[in-house]
Amino acid sequence: MSNVVEEKPLIASCVTDAGTRSYAWYPMYVSYSRELVVRDALDKEGVRNFLPMDRVTERVGKKLVHTLQPLVHNLIFVFSDRTQLRNLKMFNRDCTHLQFMTIRPRNDEQASVVITIPERQMEQFMRAMSVDDELGQRSFLPYTDFLGREGQRIRFLRGPFQGIEGTIKRIRSNRHLVIALPHVGVLVITIPSSRDIEFIEEK
Repeated sequence: MSNVVEEKPLIASCVTDAGTRSYAWYPMYVSYSRELVVRDALDKEGVRNFLPMDRVTERVGKKLVHTLQPLVHNLIFVFSDRTQLRNLKMFNRDCTHLQFMTIRPRNDEQASVVITIPERQMEQFMRAMSVDDELGQRSFLPYTDFLGREGQRIRFLRGPFQGIEGTIKRIRSNRHLVIALPHVGVLVITIPSSRDIEFIEEK
């Protein structure tokens, strides 16, 4: 018999009105693995955020204990603008742990660029993470594992991930649906059968 603990939902988010401000999805580094504290602080501030959680099963003595843990430690996604984020980092004690994620262009003379995630990828990523992955089809890999030519776009037709879209890519000899979060990581979902997917024609 299993013992279930931790009843937080898989998706942690709080909707806020973006209005006319320039809002975007920012992947943000959280120091000292304080992502749960930061999530709660953002929720209290009414700032929309997404902390991907995954169900982990561990054996404690003779019991199986199921808990929800962050999919990737030290990472949270925040839907906001830079002004609001800087104010949160300055005036909210729990949000001082947030740091922008940046990349440096190939030309070293250029300044670093703050990373944002396109709305389309974030929507699919959040939908895929909301699925209770009982069969263990889902995993998260470093973005470098995805570099190279992307495959054709596909959509799941049936199963727990029905409706989820991404690109098809062969990883370790098996075909997967991949949702790429540029410069952050890739969510990889195993494709059980070619009958479970359809190819999408790009418009």
